[in-house]
Amino acid sequence: MSGFKGIDTATIYDFETLSQNPVDGAVVSFAMMNFDPNRFESMPYTYQELLDKTHYMKFDVEDQVNNYNRKIEKDTLEWWSKQNKEAQAKLAPRNDDRSIADLYDFFVVNKGTNLKKVYTRRNTFDPVFMTSLMKATGNPEPYAWWDVRDTISYIEGLVHPQEIKTNFIPEGLEEHFVVHDPCHDIAMDVMRIQTIVQAITAF
Repeated sequence: MSGFKGIDTATIYDFETLSQNPVDGAVVSFAMMNFDPNRFESMPYTYQELLDKTHYMKFDVEDQVNNYNRKIEKDTLEWWSKQNKEAQAKLAPRNDDRSIADLYDFFVVNKGTNLKKVYTRRNTFDPVFMTSLMKATGNPEPYAWWDVRDTISYIEGLVHPQEIKTNFIPEGLEEHFVVHDPCHDIAMDVMRIQTIVQAITAF
C-alpha cells in the first residue's frame, strides 16, 4: 500500500542461527519488516503484503567463523538436520552471502523512517544477537534500546487473562506459512497480533 509508505512506526526482525548462544553464535540469515499498527483495524494487512514488505539477507558463515570468531554449536546443527529439506537448503552457502559487517547499514537503510518500536519474538535472543554482532563489527546499535519490544508479551497481553498458544496460525494461512524462514516468521507474528486486535475490537 504505497499510501502508507514512510509512516510505518514499527520494525520487526528475526535471525536464523547456528547457535543458541547469542553472545558469540554464528547467524545464517536475517529478515526485517516495517509496519504500522494503526492499520490493523482501518486497513488490515494481507499475509502476502507483509511478505512483500520484508527485507532479507543471508550471511557468510565461514567468514563469521574465520574473521569474527563466531561459533557453531553441534546441538543446533543436529536440530537443523532434523528439519525438512526446504529448511536445510537455506543453510547452504550462496555466492551472494554477505558479511555480518553489512548488517548495520542494511538495518539503517531499511528501517522505518518514523520508527518508534522494534519487535522481536524473544528479547533475550534476537536483540542480544544484534548487540553482539554490532560489537563484533564495530558498529553502534541500529536502534534505541528503549524501543525494543517482544511479540510474545504483546500477544499474551492482548488476550489476558486468557491463555493462548503464541505460535498459533490464523485461519486460512496454514498452507502459506514456511517454517524456519525469517521472512515468514516476522510476517506471521504481525498477522497473529492483527488477528487478535481485530477480534477484540469486533466486540
